[in-house]
Amino acid sequence: MSQMSQLEAWIVTVLGMSVVFIGLILCIMFINVFNRAARHIKWEGGHEHDRAPAPKTAAFSGPETAAATKQPVGPLTPEVIAVIAAAIEIDQRLYQSSGHQRLTIRRAPPAPR
Repeated sequence: MSQMSQLEAWIVTVLGMSVVFIGLILCIMFINVFNRAARHIKWEGGHEHDRAPAPKTAAFSGPETAAATKQPVGPLTPEVIAVIAAAIEIDQRLYQSSGHQRLTIRRAPPAPR
């Protein structure tokens, strides 16, 4: 088997990098062509390009309204307690070497200060 000369090695390197560079340029051009074509298509039931989003409706219940309509929580069922215990056990087994980390379960977001 003959060894590759220094010139041949540089030629192979430049050709390989050129192929990758040209492939990336072709991908960019392909994406741009589809983006331009999508602007001319009328989408039914989907989002339209170059149009402002619709105003938000009252269907979203943010943290402010959720706190006002929150119902009292009853005692935890045995199934919920078992899931919490399993999560804590898994956390302790996975991160047993990290004694400074703790698993925290919160029922409600903290109150703003």
